Amino acid sequence: MAEIRTDDTQDNTRLPEQRRRLTAGRALAASADGFMALDSERRITLFNPALERLTGIPQQDALGRQCHEVLRLEDGNGESLCHQACPLSQEKGGAFDIEAMLATRDGHQLAVDLNFSVSCDSHGKLKMAVVNVRDASNLHQADHIRSVLLASISHELQTPIAIIKAYASTLSRADANWSVEVVREKLRSIEEESDRLSALVSRLLFTSRLEAGAVSLNLMLVDLPNEANRVCKRLAEVDETHQLVSSFPADFPPVMGDPEKLDAVLTNLIENALKFSPDGGTVAIEGAMSDKEVFITVSDTGVGISPFDQERLFDRFYRAGEPGQSITPGTGLGLYICRSLVQAHGGRIWVSSEPGVGSQFTFSLPQTAEETD
Repeated sequence: MAEIRTDDTQDNTRLPEQRRRLTAGRALAASADGFMALDSERRITLFNPALERLTGIPQQDALGRQCHEVLRLEDGNGESLCHQACPLSQEKGGAFDIEAMLATRDGHQLAVDLNFSVSCDSHGKLKMAVVNVRDASNLHQADHIRSVLLASISHELQTPIAIIKAYASTLSRADANWSVEVVREKLRSIEEESDRLSALVSRLLFTSRLEAGAVSLNLMLVDLPNEANRVCKRLAEVDETHQLVSSFPADFPPVMGDPEKLDAVLTNLIENALKFSPDGGTVAIEGAMSDKEVFITVSDTGVGISPFDQERLFDRFYRAGEPGQSITPGTGLGLYICRSLVQAHGGRIWVSSEPGVGSQFTFSLPQTAEETD
């Protein structure tokens, strides 16, 4: 009987290689960084899930296409990097790092860091390349925060300081004999600008305390309809172009909260509604409730907020707006403070908006145990 033999040596050689490929494939699929491989014609031969998420382009739509058609990289000035500064055009192998803006499928620009590993033949012709793509938006956001903070200090702080100094200098002139009315007018302006300056500094300091976890709550039963009416009355006294309307169910329950902090939340949301409704209209504050929560919604008929901005609206120092639009004064801290204070109460806050139609900011707070039992 003939002896049947198997080539164990060949099987044992193939098995580790197959395992290595399987492990490498799983690692690329699980990687948080985008990764793609290119052939000698710069066609994409590998496009991992992380890069799908970054670009919004499905793998099947990317494979086989040239990389510049998919990534569409630009520099900070909007100039194409793919056709001007691509490492694949240097006709030499090696590792190359570049920073760029990547155009996602939905048209937004994403800051990314790219690492190219390029292999060329002896004539400098591209053989293959692998590209690692890392989302650098958090780093760019940190730089943006620093820039915005400096801009806020230079404008929001310097403006009231300059006005206070100008009026004080005017009143102190030895060669002038000001009437009582003029003196009172200038002193009133100094007081208003001092209040504005104090509020801004307080907001910056309060943000620092939030970041350090140093803000405590003085909890007691709070009548939110009464708080909302009080805030509306106070803001209506300094605004003549909007109508403020407050509406709550008759059986709206009290909640356990810090009156001062909840006043700050309501004030910020209503002030924002007034600020971003430049043509006037109605700002409505409405209450609702479920079995375990109460809900307060502040609605306006203003300029609205784009879906892209809505995702980051509650981030510290973030200010919504499209390039080229005039910027409404502010530091971008109000909604960040609102979110922090609502969360400290065990609640949630979110926004629903349509550009050109208006916005609705809603926050929820848990009902007290006595109400939910």
